[in-house]
Amino acid sequence: MAIQLLLIPLRVAGGMRLAGIGGNRDKKVAGDIKFGMKTNSKQVQKKLNSFKSRLPRIIDKGVKQAGFQLLEIIKTKTKKGIDFKDKRFAPYSSGYLRRLNKEQRPTNVDLHYDGDMLRSLTPNSTVKKSGKHKISLAFSNAEERKKALFNQVFNEPNRMFFGFNKRTEKIINKSFEKFVNKELRKFRIWV
Repeated sequence: MAIQLLLIPLRVAGGMRLAGIGGNRDKKVAGDIKFGMKTNSKQVQKKLNSFKSRLPRIIDKGVKQAGFQLLEIIKTKTKKGIDFKDKRFAPYSSGYLRRLNKEQRPTNVDLHYDGDMLRSLTPNSTVKKSGKHKISLAFSNAEERKKALFNQVFNEPNRMFFGFNKRTEKIINKSFEKFVNKELRKFRIWV
């Protein structure tokens, strides 16, 4: 919506006076034509105020959606046995492989023993607002948090699954921008 400016003639003096013929200029009709202005600036101001009050909520919603998307990317890569840098996880030790074989569990390196660690990464409990336009991802269960910390930091070799790289960041940024642009188009402030 753009500001519209309409010029409306309020009074037009007679044709003779308008053309200045006859030399008789009436001081009361000195302007001969008067214009009034009518704008839609109040409507535009109302829309801008509405936009201003809704923008933080739109951004928060977009950031939360970005958190959900990052969570899905982390889960998908981990199931494929890929760390956040898109490299294959280091292989399991021979002792751990013997244990998995003995228990008849899959031996592919996907950090899935009983499924509890990745299952504790549920969107509703994991993605939390942590400040203005910020979210944090965390494990909902303390025991699973310890397992993740062990895999991410303390275990040698590390299996860095909980993070993101520049490529993932670009994908999430693109989705965020697309969402915000879609929401902004609903306001129809610009033409």
